[in-house]
Amino acid sequence: MTNRETAIYALAGFSVWLSGAFTFRLGGRFLFENGPLVLVLSTIAIAGIVCFVLRSAMGWRKAPPSQAVETAVVMITPGLFGEVARLSMFGWATGLHAETAAPFAAVMIFSTAVLLVYAVWVARRG
Repeated sequence: MTNRETAIYALAGFSVWLSGAFTFRLGGRFLFENGPLVLVLSTIAIAGIVCFVLRSAMGWRKAPPSQAVETAVVMITPGLFGEVARLSMFGWATGLHAETAAPFAAVMIFSTAVLLVYAVWVARRG
């Protein structure tokens, strides 16, 4: 992967994280404070969306499957740094109650793990 490609993927990943941050700020109470069923469905949907974004970005840039893990890592890193900042100011940054911090973080960690597993699967499948 070239430096240019790395920058493109990092910017795309940051854009996805930023749009998610705004979405969660606006609709987070519905997703995270509306009971366990909505939380589980939201978690599954978010994990699916991030995998779709990886697949779409790789297709857009015509990246070979062997680069899936590297691409995923480059795409998620800016958002992970953003999450550290957002979680340190959780109430203000998300508009959610403090009790929601743990489920919120769990959804983010789960989605990241699913994305990495998906990237390994894509790379191995070839």
